[in-house]
Amino acid sequence: METWRVLAGAALCLAMSLVGVGLATNFRGMTEWHVRRSMSTASGLRQVPHEERIARFILLERVMGVAFAVVGLMCLVVLVYNILAGWPMRLVK
Repeated sequence: METWRVLAGAALCLAMSLVGVGLATNFRGMTEWHVRRSMSTASGLRQVPHEERIARFILLERVMGVAFAVVGLMCLVVLVYNILAGWPMRLVK
């Protein structure tokens, strides 16, 4: 098994999990900051009252953060299982 593939897979799984946890818990205002930046970029799309719209998008991003955290954790579990079982990592060519 090539070591770099395992390390890259582990890094991607951990990164996905950490971003998901950061979004889900609004760590240091990360979710709110991202929603406000997105709203300023796409300011002319809909004319819903500003605070209500931000609250809805913050909720949506927190739900997406939970999904990212769960998927990252599942990928990490599959990676560890494949290493312990001795299965080679599949190549996509």
